[in-house]
Amino acid sequence: AAATALPPADPLASPASRAVAMLSGGQSYSAWNFRKRRLVLLLQQARSGGDYIGEDSPCEAEALLGAELRLSELAIRSFPKSHEAWAHRRWLMALRNPDPPAASLDAELVAEMRLSLRAI
Repeated sequence: AAATALPPADPLASPASRAVAMLSGGQSYSAWNFRKRRLVLLLQQARSGGDYIGEDSPCEAEALLGAELRLSELAIRSFPKSHEAWAHRRWLMALRNPDPPAASLDAELVAEMRLSLRAI
């Protein structure tokens, strides 16, 4: 779909979209895949300066990724055995910083380990 075909409201952020991911026990590949496809589209628009996200594109893109990371954390805390939620989070981390410097990678690894420990 073309970038101009986006609806005025963002389904990625809608409570219904979150509810589907969470009510499925975090195990619906379809729900996570929908969120992934929608996020990629919104990020492309944010990074190209599209008017759907706003003019402060880098901040908006980071806010979108941050919100999705928080949702994946909630899913993992609620359903720690959900491979789908873990896979989505891994994809988000790679998307957020595909080639992190060593210091940043260490900090992110520590944060992910803390999440893993809280989940079990």
